[in-house]
Parts: sequence; C-alpha cells; structure tokens
Amino acid sequence: MMQRPSEQVPVTRLALAVIVVLYLAHALPLYFFNVAMPAILRSQGVDLRWIGMLSLLYIPWAFKFLWAPLVDRHYLHSLGRRRTWLWLTQAALVAGILLLALTGLEHGLLLFVLVSLWISTFAATQDIAIDGYTVESLASDDHRLGSMAQSIGVALGSMFGGAGVLWLYQVVGWQSALLTLAGLSALTMLAVARVDDRLPTQAEAAKPGFIATFKRPEIRWALLLILVYRLVEAPAMAMLTPMLVDRQWSLTQIGLLMSVAGASVGLLAAVAAARLLLRQRAATLLLRAGWLRSLAYLAMAGLLLSGLADGSPLWIGAMVLVLLAIRYLAMTSLYALFMQLCSRQQAGTDFTVLVCFELLVFFVGGSLSGFLAKGLGYETYYLLLGALSVLSVLLCKPIVRRIQAGTDNH
Repeated sequence: MMQRPSEQVPVTRLALAVIVVLYLAHALPLYFFNVAMPAILRSQGVDLRWIGMLSLLYIPWAFKFLWAPLVDRHYLHSLGRRRTWLWLTQAALVAGILLLALTGLEHGLLLFVLVSLWISTFAATQDIAIDGYTVESLASDDHRLGSMAQSIGVALGSMFGGAGVLWLYQVVGWQSALLTLAGLSALTMLAVARVDDRLPTQAEAAKPGFIATFKRPEIRWALLLILVYRLVEAPAMAMLTPMLVDRQWSLTQIGLLMSVAGASVGLLAAVAAARLLLRQRAATLLLRAGWLRSLAYLAMAGLLLSGLADGSPLWIGAMVLVLLAIRYLAMTSLYALFMQLCSRQQAGTDFTVLVCFELLVFFVGGSLSGFLAKGLGYETYYLLLGALSVLSVLLCKPIVRRIQAGTDNH
C-alpha cells in the first residue's frame, strides 16, 4: 500500500524498476511516431513541411490536462487509484498498435491518422497515471530518482520504439515491425501487476481540480519558464532526423544513431543528472543545461557552415549525440522540478498541467520547424536557434528565482 508522505521510506530498486518500465510502456508508441515515422516518411520523399506537421498527432498530449482530474478522481477501489487506469490504457494501446499493424498507410491517410490519434490519446492518459504514481509513491528526497527513472524509461522507449522498429521495418516490413511493437507493449503490463497504490481513506476525500493548481504562484511561474525555455529547443530537435536523411544517411544508420547510441547517451545523462541534483537545485541544473544547449546549436551551425560535416559523417553524428545528451540532462532537471512543485493530493493533475503546457510548446515549435528549415537552410537555421537559446537562458534566470522563492516559502 502506498505510504502517506510522513511515512514514506527510501525507494527500493524494484520500485524504481517498476517506474522505468511504466515510462517505457508509454514511450514505445511515442517514439515510434517521433523517431521512426519521420525517417520512414522522408525516405519515401515526403516534404519536410508535412513531416513537421506530424507533430500535430500529439495534440492529445498537449490537452490531456482536460481529463487529468478525472483520472485523479475516478478509479476502481479494488484495483487502486493508478493501477485502474494503467490496466485500461495499456490494453487500449496494444489494441491500437495491432490495428495500425493490420491497416498501415496502404488504407489511406485518414484511417492512419484516426488510429494514430487513438494510440496517442491512450498513451497520454496513461502518462497522467504514471506521473501521479511516481510523485505520490516517492519521498520528496527521491524525486530526483523518479525523474531519472522517467528519463531512462523514455530513453529505452526511444531505443526500442524508435531504432528497433525502424530497423525491423527495413528488414521485415511494416506489419511485422508493428506486431513486434505491440508484443513489447503487452510485456510491459507485467510492471503494472507490481503497482499497489490503494490510498488511505483520508487521501480519498481530496477533490483534485485546476483551481488548486493555478492558485499557486510557483506553478504560474513554472509555465512561463516552460514557454521561454522549451520553445527554442523544439525546432532544433524536430529537424535532426530529416537533416540526416538529406545528408544521405540510411534509415538503419539514423536508427542506430538516434535511438541506440542516442538512448545510451541519454541513459548516462539521466544518471549523471540525478547525481548532480544531490548537490544543486533542479532549476539551477536546468539553466546550466541551457547554456550547454546554446553552445551545441552554435557548434552544429559551425560544422555545417565550415564543411567539416561533409568530409566525414562522424562529425555530424557526434554533434547529434551531444544534443541528445544535453536534452536528457535538461529533461531530467525539468521533470524533477515539476515533481517538487506538485501537490500530493492531486499529483496527476498538477504534473499533467505542467507537462501538457511543455508538450504544447514543444509540438508547436516542432510543427513550425519544417517551414523555417526549408526557408533558411540547416546552417542558418541552427545558427539562429543558437542565438535564440542564449536569449532564452538569460530570460529564464529571473523566472527561476521566482519559482525558488515560492518553493522556499512552502
């Protein structure tokens, strides 16, 4: 049974492993659309602008806050507050992936979009329950470990749902690749069986809602931080895969770089972030990651402008890995900050509001990226993003001070 905050004990390795697998479950389909699909579409000659618009499939992730209070309030007491939704959503995800495997792109774009939206909606709903469970089940001092577990699960999802499916698509085709993805998703249900989050009677009396979330000034400052920080990052990440395709990288090479080497680097970055968070605040580490991000964007522009990237693919590959490592460092820091700001009485709602706004900013930036990259060229594009990233970090510094002042007062 889940402990009350005052009774919480240090997290066990098994509990962290369960959280990792839960995040892996929702990341598998997420990174199929985020990594594999852009590369597949670009290899078939689809225009960059349409690939950028693929980000709009994630609209449910941006608006899942609308039904987050329902996930916090309604559940089967015999299963538990979080496990009820974990069972339901995972079953729906497996069914959606199976349907996508049987239909595919050959049956028309409309059916593909509808099935994809089904998968995206249930993955987003599942994420509400996972985030709530992570915040509620861990002691405050262990939130950095929860954020690390989240980043590890996402990295593994990128590795298997992105690179794995992309490789299988080239070897055995669409249907077999998607059936394998469905099988992996089904296996993650084993972790749900280890979740026991039935709440004490006193906790059940709380009625989660948006009013309680937005009444807290530190939450409002956090939303502004998300807008200023993430709006710059989204366009840079969205165009990495199309840029590699345009530089004659094969789908297998892209999958190995983005979702195997990239995920491995991400795992190391997440663990490093958790260790760094022992000695510094999450917001401080986030700003430092922002400075590193700015330098990386400018370095990418320099590589492209100088022609070094034309001489050897290793240069551009190494730079992509640097960008991915910095992204995981920033993600772990940002989500640790989110966990610190959440109320345990409605952790699912609070965390979802923050994540939804973050994803909305990210997807809007991603959807515009194709237009900017096509108009400016990749060299000027990353040069501009580097300059904007510097401005972003400077604007974030006073916002961070506001957030820290609010958390110190509580």
